Amino acid sequence: MKIFDYGDNRIGAREVSMTISSIMIGIGILTLPSMLASHIEASDGWVSILAAGMIAAACGLVVSRLTSRFQGSTFHDYVARIATRPIASLISAIYGIYFLLYLAYEVRSIAKISRMYLLENTPIAFISVAFLLVVVYAVSGTTAAVIRLNSMFLPIVLLISVVVLLFGIQLTSFNNLKPFMTTSPYDLAAGTKDTTFALLGFEVLLFYAPLLRPAARTEKAMLIGIAIPVVLCLLTYLYSVAIFTREATAQILFPTVEIAKEVRLPGQFFERLESIFFTVWIMTIFNTSCMAMEASVSCLQGIVSKFDKRICILILCPVAYFINMLPDNMLQYQKFGWIVSYIGYGTAGAIPIILLVVARLRGGGSGG
Repeated sequence: MKIFDYGDNRIGAREVSMTISSIMIGIGILTLPSMLASHIEASDGWVSILAAGMIAAACGLVVSRLTSRFQGSTFHDYVARIATRPIASLISAIYGIYFLLYLAYEVRSIAKISRMYLLENTPIAFISVAFLLVVVYAVSGTTAAVIRLNSMFLPIVLLISVVVLLFGIQLTSFNNLKPFMTTSPYDLAAGTKDTTFALLGFEVLLFYAPLLRPAARTEKAMLIGIAIPVVLCLLTYLYSVAIFTREATAQILFPTVEIAKEVRLPGQFFERLESIFFTVWIMTIFNTSCMAMEASVSCLQGIVSKFDKRICILILCPVAYFINMLPDNMLQYQKFGWIVSYIGYGTAGAIPIILLVVARLRGGGSGG
């Protein structure tokens, strides 16, 4: 297979925004309404979503400033400049494991949902292999190619989401959103924690420093990229409660897909809109998986520089498949998701903040 090289392998602010939105719009938005409805009264989850959005925006600004400070350098190289080579190898290993787990979780999730809504008689193992092989094929090319897939697929995903929400208005009941502000602060805080899990992934920008154009305004692009998933999370949550009630939403595994299942277009042009919705949603989950594997491959290459990209992919692909098949039931699948999310707190928040503070103190990077 011959790799096609783009004439311009640089990315600007628009590509950054689309990349951030694409990796954040994934499985989390499909399950978020159910998680929030399980311990938040009525429709008060909007408070948790906005609070989580502000936390994600703050951490995203840290990530964008750190990335802008070391434009042109790979993640492993600029971490080594901030700290030392051994510490850089350790941090690269943490990010590599995190994104590998992230990839495995996305693959298992897409296989599970595909079996529930599209391929009822197909084994999860076969769906996982098929999806993972397509991801491997995409990642085998250039990073710029994966980023351009985001620019192509994201508008389609957003368009279908808007269509579903627009025609779903007729199914909503305002009374299901009442009463307002009856949830305790403790439960709202727990809801904020759940929502931040769904908004992880923006830290992937750390690995795109070599591709950034010098004039790219990454901070503004980061905020726009985070704002799109936050608004989508807010709308899907409110629609879920308004259509199904809070109690019913808490019992539905994928409320966002169920909304598409209930929507009927005028004239019955599409009888099963949820199939179209989910097929399109696969696009963004595919992008998310590709970027996660790209990041994991980058970390492995940073640690073992003599490894070619394709060798790294051949090493990581079987490992990702093995991890993806570990959960035997729904409880183990949910625990797997929690593990990935808790590690994400460190990779999206704690580590970038520490690296930026140390870089400022030591005066490293183009900004300092």
